Amino acid sequence: MTEASEYDARRADEEAVEWVILLREELGDADVRARFDAWLAASVINARAWADTAHAYDRAGDARPAHSPPVRAAEVRPVLPQGPVAYRRKRTGARTTQPKERRLPKPRTWIIGAAAACLAIITVPSLMVHVQADYLTGTAETRDVKLADGSFARLAPHSAIAVTYAANHRQVRLLKGEAWFDVRHDAARPFYVDANGVTTTVLGTAFDVRLDTDGVTTELARGRVRVDYAYAAPPVSEQLLPGQAVRVGFDGAVSRDSRPVEQVAAWRNRQILVRDRPATEVIDALRPWYSGVIIVRGDGFARQRVTGLYNAADPVEALKGLTQAYGGSVSTMTPWVIVLSSH
Repeated sequence: MTEASEYDARRADEEAVEWVILLREELGDADVRARFDAWLAASVINARAWADTAHAYDRAGDARPAHSPPVRAAEVRPVLPQGPVAYRRKRTGARTTQPKERRLPKPRTWIIGAAAACLAIITVPSLMVHVQADYLTGTAETRDVKLADGSFARLAPHSAIAVTYAANHRQVRLLKGEAWFDVRHDAARPFYVDANGVTTTVLGTAFDVRLDTDGVTTELARGRVRVDYAYAAPPVSEQLLPGQAVRVGFDGAVSRDSRPVEQVAAWRNRQILVRDRPATEVIDALRPWYSGVIIVRGDGFARQRVTGLYNAADPVEALKGLTQAYGGSVSTMTPWVIVLSSH
């Protein structure tokens, strides 16, 4: 990337964050929305920056994209619109400068289409999770829960569970995030953890379940569990022994791993442990521990395979260590926004 294009990309990232703030402050303002639409449609760089920023807010649970009318390629104006910072100053009467008009390349239709799907920002987290959850946690918060049968659950940050007990079974639904379970033995009432259709079944054991965007990971510390996913073709059924882990993708892909029992659910000690996994898994695991938003520019760095132990109690330093070891860079745009990119 040239120095000029790198500057444009960084400026677009900064403006995308400013638009998040302005759209929150002026929710429903047609003039603000029109300005935003013009900024988004003005260049490929703006569209990419917005798509990355909206995705990062969605992953953080701080905001969620909503539907808005698509931007058509024919509607793109080849001029640079007034940025969000200058526009906000203008509305409040502060001094501002109007950028000069300059011609920009037409954005590719697929980029505009993808970004347009993420236009308006809603400031509340997923309402359905909050309505359904019996127990949930916030940023960098863990929570210990004693269940009705004497079993124990510990929720990781940004996690939620719903509990349903009946005469012949005990069910916990992992609605979001990750949770550790230490289950009291009851042969007459099997204990199930359902994570978006991936079910872990036990009689009495200690294990961890993590739900993310494309699959579920189960790690076993004690006893024995069976992990099933009936919606795959063919259906998945995997049994684990202590120290073993299995990841079941929602596409039906299965991968197994093993580790020392004391390293199972390392997050309980505020650690993120990975071995030969994509860097994006470390980044996603650190998001619930960071009070701001982590934006990943491009996917070159995020796809790299990494191995290491990272301190979740200090996610900023953990991200710096990750990028230093594997060839990326960290930029702190505000106290609550971090941008990761390849060198």
